[in-house]
Amino acid sequence: MSPRTPLRLGAAATGLAVASVLVLAPPAHSEPVEGPAATVSGPVPVTADSYPFMSADGPEAPPIEAGEAVEVDLDAYGYVEEEFLLEGTAEHYDPATGAVTGTSPYTTRMVVRRPAHARDSSGTAFLEWNNVSFGQDIEIDWFLSNDYFMREGHVWVGLSAQRVGVDALRAWDPERYGGLSVGGSEPGDAPAFDIYSQTARTLRVPEGVDPLPGFDVDTVIATGHSQSARYLIGYHNAVHPAHGAVDGFMIHGAPGDLDEGTTPVMRLMAETDVRLRSQSREPDSEHYRRWEVAGTAHVGAHEYLTFAPLIARENPGSEPQRCDRPPLSRIPFHHVLNSAYDHLVDWVEDGTAPPAAPRLEWADATTPSRDEHGNRLGGIRLSEHEVATALNQGTNTGDPFCVLMGVHVPFTEETLEELYPRRGGYVWQVNRAVNHARHDGYVLSEDARASRVAALRADHPWW
Repeated sequence: MSPRTPLRLGAAATGLAVASVLVLAPPAHSEPVEGPAATVSGPVPVTADSYPFMSADGPEAPPIEAGEAVEVDLDAYGYVEEEFLLEGTAEHYDPATGAVTGTSPYTTRMVVRRPAHARDSSGTAFLEWNNVSFGQDIEIDWFLSNDYFMREGHVWVGLSAQRVGVDALRAWDPERYGGLSVGGSEPGDAPAFDIYSQTARTLRVPEGVDPLPGFDVDTVIATGHSQSARYLIGYHNAVHPAHGAVDGFMIHGAPGDLDEGTTPVMRLMAETDVRLRSQSREPDSEHYRRWEVAGTAHVGAHEYLTFAPLIARENPGSEPQRCDRPPLSRIPFHHVLNSAYDHLVDWVEDGTAPPAAPRLEWADATTPSRDEHGNRLGGIRLSEHEVATALNQGTNTGDPFCVLMGVHVPFTEETLEELYPRRGGYVWQVNRAVNHARHDGYVLSEDARASRVAALRADHPWW
């Protein structure tokens, strides 16, 4: 297969056909190509009046309508947060062709969250392409999987790669971010791809200030959600083959053709993200896995309750989305993302490929298959979906972003009593579903434990 051959196969390829590709490939670390690294300065001082945008250590966040905030506790894991400036000259890449169309100087920033002591580091760094779909930097994958990153000792780095995010930072705090620039209207985001590579290089071999003093970074994983994942698709296809700056890719929540290569790639999709049966037929391969998670939303309750309070803190007076149905799926997508990250690290470091996963089921080319309660059939089925106490779907209507937030409608007491007349039976069903997901490799033991504890604490009036 040529380096530019798309991963898509014909319509005859099905989810069952991928079972034969569960092979052990050799360790897949990239051989980085020589190239410039971003020059680092900092860390940028933190004061009572100046702190990193949406900082985990920033001022207390206000309450929000959606519910109690999920707070990130760096101290509990012995982690620290620092913000650094990055400078250099970036080539402008056309992500469709890989052609270089010019160069421009840049100054941007990255936020580093790491173990306080190098001895506690795993040697793996996750480089997140910050999402700017809301018009400002949002660290979606950090908000989803921060517990996983910290309990494993991984370094997480959030990069402001796109002009929209950098422009918003300058407006939010001109004194802290006034000097940032990643290109004007002419190049747009064309410099972002090379900035990403230069940042990855400086994590391994720093230029200027060492943002990871005493750390040995053996593995760099590229990660990004939604729009950021789309940019990473272009980066993977057109830039990575020449740069080799990262060792693996997590493409989270975005479609788009991925060219075949030798760098491990996982594509993880919520129910929201899979709109056509033909997308579910995208085949796995020696260096590619696709997982789809039933009942989950592009933006679910866990991550929303983590980042929405910070958005409200940084943008006083901001209003929540008003959706036609109760929003925010409660199926814990982040449990599957955590497991996918863990598999991806193993895949890169020792060649152990992740398991294949069943795809979502379809009644026809565009109609999802659902059970009698309206919940989706097929896909990776977490206990919260398999032993359902509510309708959880991936799409909604109303304000513009409602389409991404899913639906959560608790079952009536009559339905719950019919399904689970006794506490013991309910807990038994949950444990069975959790054990299946854990055995199949879709949930880590820590997250499996959280689902079991939630089931034990569940309470209904008739029990």
